[in-house]
Amino acid sequence: MKLIVITPSKDVDDETTLVTKMFESGLSTLHLRKPKHSTNQMAAYIREIPAHFHNRIIIHSHHDLAYKFDLKGIHLSKIHLSKKWKYWFVRLRLKMRFGKTSKSRSYSRLQQVYNTEEHDYNYYFLGTMFNNMTGELYSGFYEDGVIAANKNSKKNLIARGGTRPDTIQMAKKLGFYGIAFNSYLWDAESPYDNFLKILAEFKKINLEFE
Repeated sequence: MKLIVITPSKDVDDETTLVTKMFESGLSTLHLRKPKHSTNQMAAYIREIPAHFHNRIIIHSHHDLAYKFDLKGIHLSKIHLSKKWKYWFVRLRLKMRFGKTSKSRSYSRLQQVYNTEEHDYNYYFLGTMFNNMTGELYSGFYEDGVIAANKNSKKNLIARGGTRPDTIQMAKKLGFYGIAFNSYLWDAESPYDNFLKILAEFKKINLEFE
């Protein structure tokens, strides 16, 4: 199962140090999401992470930085996709320079999973998937529908929102390609300790992550 960490939208103390420790502990994919950061702020953030981990970073904005820093790929929002010519050109440049560049986007509703996409994506976030108080499926999602979407959509879906260690097994049961963590880590007093709890849960249920 794919394990993804999404950065907090606002910086937290020692964030790049914490991210680096997560990489050192086996994290292979970080989504760098900072909606209010300028290009220079995003570049400064990336520079604080050792260069040999840059190929594990998916960037959500200022996509030109993806080929400046040899990043893993780009995430496209509705706003990006509405600017078709600009982002077609960005994707073309990335493809020409790096060959296979990871691309992702998000869905918020189950029925969107069956949309026909103009472009190919490596995976798609789906959610908010879980109620962060109970761990049960969030309103608008139901077990049979999610299982069917994972089975029949022919898309790699990532469970996002309300995720915590005890939702990993549920995500597996529902057939998800992967699971993404955000607030469980960054709202905690010790984000890295919570990351280790995620790894421990994968090990406990004998589930490998990538």
